[in-house]
Amino acid sequence: MTSVFESSSSDKVLSFAWKDNRFGAYNLIWLDSLINSPKYIDKQKELQLSINYLQTFDEVDKCIKYIQSVSSQHRFIVIVNDDFCQQLIPAVHGLPQVFSIYLYGEYKQYDYQRYKLYSKLKYGYNQFDDVISRIRFDRSRRIEDRRDQPMLISICNSNNNHEQSTTEIDGQFVQSQLLIASLLKMQTTSTDKKEFIYKCRELYKDDKTQLHFVDEFEHDYSSNFSLWWYTRETFLYRLLNKALRVQDIDLLFYFGFFIRDLEKQLRQLQHSSPIHVYRAQLMSIEELNLLKDSKNKLISMNSFLSTTRNCKLALIYFDSSTSDDKFQRVLFDIDADPRQDSIKPFADISKISVFQQEEEILIMLGSIFRLKNIYCDNNKIWHIEMNLCSDNQCELQTIFSHMTNQYDSSSTKLTLFGNVLIDMAHFNYAEKYLCRLLKQISSEHKDTYKCYHALGKVSFEKGEYDTSLIYLFKSLEILQKRQSNGSRLAYIHNSIGEVYQKKGKIKEALQSYEKALEIFKQTFADDHENLAWCYNNIGIIYLEEKNFSEALQYLKKALKIKQRILPDGHPCLGNTYNNLGNVHYFRHEYGQALEKYQLSYEIFKKSLTPRHPSIAKALKNIGVVYEVTRDFTEAKVHYEKALHIRKQVFKPKHPDLIEINKDIKRVSLNIQ
Repeated sequence: MTSVFESSSSDKVLSFAWKDNRFGAYNLIWLDSLINSPKYIDKQKELQLSINYLQTFDEVDKCIKYIQSVSSQHRFIVIVNDDFCQQLIPAVHGLPQVFSIYLYGEYKQYDYQRYKLYSKLKYGYNQFDDVISRIRFDRSRRIEDRRDQPMLISICNSNNNHEQSTTEIDGQFVQSQLLIASLLKMQTTSTDKKEFIYKCRELYKDDKTQLHFVDEFEHDYSSNFSLWWYTRETFLYRLLNKALRVQDIDLLFYFGFFIRDLEKQLRQLQHSSPIHVYRAQLMSIEELNLLKDSKNKLISMNSFLSTTRNCKLALIYFDSSTSDDKFQRVLFDIDADPRQDSIKPFADISKISVFQQEEEILIMLGSIFRLKNIYCDNNKIWHIEMNLCSDNQCELQTIFSHMTNQYDSSSTKLTLFGNVLIDMAHFNYAEKYLCRLLKQISSEHKDTYKCYHALGKVSFEKGEYDTSLIYLFKSLEILQKRQSNGSRLAYIHNSIGEVYQKKGKIKEALQSYEKALEIFKQTFADDHENLAWCYNNIGIIYLEEKNFSEALQYLKKALKIKQRILPDGHPCLGNTYNNLGNVHYFRHEYGQALEKYQLSYEIFKKSLTPRHPSIAKALKNIGVVYEVTRDFTEAKVHYEKALHIRKQVFKPKHPDLIEINKDIKRVSLNIQ
């Protein structure tokens, strides 16, 4: 049996990550067959005073499965009774999310000799009270330094000549930048702070200490004190950084006003001359190896980065830390020049910080750096030399700028966040946010039709095609009542066509696409991106009708326009290459089909998050080619990769998820 000892109810819409992202970096897991016995109930409450989130288990298999299912960005402290140590410790010790393991019980001396080989097994205790005392002590040291938490880094893996990315990191890089940009562009409303306070009270309802800080924040907070609040050791710092770490969209939305206040105050205090700063950090072997492979590449820090001008002050942190097989000591050595254009702000906040003695320079969330050099000195400290870069220096900036411009043309500050979430494949969050927005604005608001259009796109992606049509026709109705006859109508007709196509209503789909094309031709030049969108969709219709020559003509027409106006690596190019692959596949030109599908896959990896359905679509299509050419092993490999993505995004009854499971079963029968 599993139980959760936590201080609030869970939002059913939110993912697993929400449960353990509220109280800082470390969460506690306790495994004991007698966990629910009367003698341990009080101990659970006592432990919660040390680490506010506690997950308990009385079955070792469930405990192992739980730990393995969680992102490596989490940090778990595990307490285990010696009855389970032989099963649990070997199974989870090597996982990066397991920070330390405390063993207690009447273990034998030879057991201790055996398990002392595991570096994360910090101590063995006969009395459980000794475990609690040690956890409290260790926690106080972590709060003091804040430097053993995992860093939030995305890596830009592209080259200056826009060669294809070899990993999925680029897409994460672009999307994290888009998410931050959308949060900063949103307007702060009069209700933002009230909603944030309500959420915090809900989360900390059983924690009197943090509720006191929540009350203080409610009464005393103002935007010009945002940095002071950020540096305090309260719920605010831990909650924000954990939300950033696990990308908890819901909580980041509530933090939006505070993030905007921080950015504004950093710009007001922006350092005016070049500066050299340092940051000491304990990094996992996995994190360090990733950076070793990233020399001369760009990295994005997806959190606020605390640094100091005083190198000796930074190095003091290492006095009580040593490198081992779990963590390595790392000193970031950063040059920052504020005279560059389009650079994210950084400022000396020592005069307004709670910790003035740290000589702190705080660097803005989402800042981009060039990793110049990395080496290890004689003291076994790794040095990572970096330059703070202008956003314009990023090799993926052309993609980022173009996608941002697309949002600016199709979204307002009210709908921007929802549309970014759709492109990140966070469909439940997008739906929740857009429905919330509709409740806040009047039916006559100029953006209501955009909300309904965006909700139509969400339902389309979720496979809820009838619901999608309801939203899209509602959006269309609003525009028609306003006697709008421009490109806004065309966008909706195109979306309606996509839904009809998925429903197998080819005639209706073609009619919708042709309506959109007619309007776009009246509004834009012949080589405009919106016309390419229509040509692409009409090409798909002809493909479904097995009119391959017409399909190829329209798709090539779309590709020609997109290649001229879109930056390399833009996801819209990936869509057209995928569709061209479909034409070649149905013409039994499997070599050309595979080439187009693989090109599509590489583009999607470059600009979309690793969990995006378009990546799954490309992987499935590659698998289809391998299957038809009787390479069933490769087909299964690609189908299973597609399944892994779709399981993260879709509900079990989504048609795409049902389809890929059937694909895997079918090819498995052909593998001996």
